[in-house]
Amino acid sequence: MDVEIAWPALVNEHGGRMLWFGSWLVGGAGDEAAWFYSGRGGERGRYPVPQGATGLRIRRWPNEGFDAEYADVLDLRRLQKLDAEALDFDRRQPFSLLVEE
Repeated sequence: MDVEIAWPALVNEHGGRMLWFGSWLVGGAGDEAAWFYSGRGGERGRYPVPQGATGLRIRRWPNEGFDAEYADVLDLRRLQKLDAEALDFDRRQPFSLLVEE
């Protein structure tokens, strides 16, 4: 099984192209495994889903002076295509270690 991901060429707060990073999740606690993408977007890629992967994590850096924002996709069973720009980076993620306010 493969998943195709569209990495948008968005502009960051510094006026440059935003940095994106993709990694696989394994297990039931949101543990990260191997990464599969690191770049400035403006491209598409097709990635084979490794055995044992339970999800994927997409990170983006709107401001490279701060920590990345991330969004998890936890259901890979029917996932064929993903547009990284459509993910909700403002929603609390299931495996967040941040204390809720």
